[in-house]
Amino acid sequence: MNLFVNLSKNLKLIGLLSVCAPIFSFAYTTLAIADTAIETETAQIGKKGEIGISQSYEYAHSKDGSSGGTLTQFEYGLSDRAEILIEPFFYTWDQPKGEPKVEGLGDLEITPSYMFVRETTWAPAILAAVKFKVPTGSKKAGSSGKFDYMPYLIFGKHISGWTLNANLGLNITTPESGGTYGKTGTWSLEAEREIAPKTTIFLEGFSTEEGVKTASTALEYQWTDHFNSFATVSYTEKREGILRLGINLGY
Repeated sequence: MNLFVNLSKNLKLIGLLSVCAPIFSFAYTTLAIADTAIETETAQIGKKGEIGISQSYEYAHSKDGSSGGTLTQFEYGLSDRAEILIEPFFYTWDQPKGEPKVEGLGDLEITPSYMFVRETTWAPAILAAVKFKVPTGSKKAGSSGKFDYMPYLIFGKHISGWTLNANLGLNITTPESGGTYGKTGTWSLEAEREIAPKTTIFLEGFSTEEGVKTASTALEYQWTDHFNSFATVSYTEKREGILRLGINLGY
């Protein structure tokens, strides 16, 4: 209950979504590509020139405190086999139990990817990607102030009405003062399927860049060919519950 009470107190932050309002004035021509409903990057990329935009707000709560912020994605098809993903974190906050709330601008993530194997009847699509974390964020809001890098592979396959995706990567963090670079293996598995007209369910398990294992499920409803909304519920091995609400747009 505390999760939803606290969420209601922070929903005013969703006002940040208004920065995306002008998007609605465009003439959309295709479904959104970007999707913050899930953490897994998918192999189902768009065509050259297609644009996807996803905007969501996340609230997390555990016995140690609460946190939240906005998640934004801008995705552009460079070609039919390559795309670039830009993820600015416009607002992030954290309030450990019994401590003052800290908030500020988050870091920027930029991820180019290329499909070097197309999906066939027997083989999955395979993409190579590299995520670059640019330290634009405030240190008081959790930014390390250093560049991080994460090369990874994306696998995708359609099987019996399901769309399956997997990521496998290595997160490389720059030490704050000397020392050696930190290295953390990352993975994610995601399955999605339309369970009713215009309604898709997502099932996902992943290990974050901090090594925290998480399970989540999401429901997404397609209001028009170019606009949908979603709700995602997640639970981590640290007994943290997470609720994420958002929208996707595409043209």
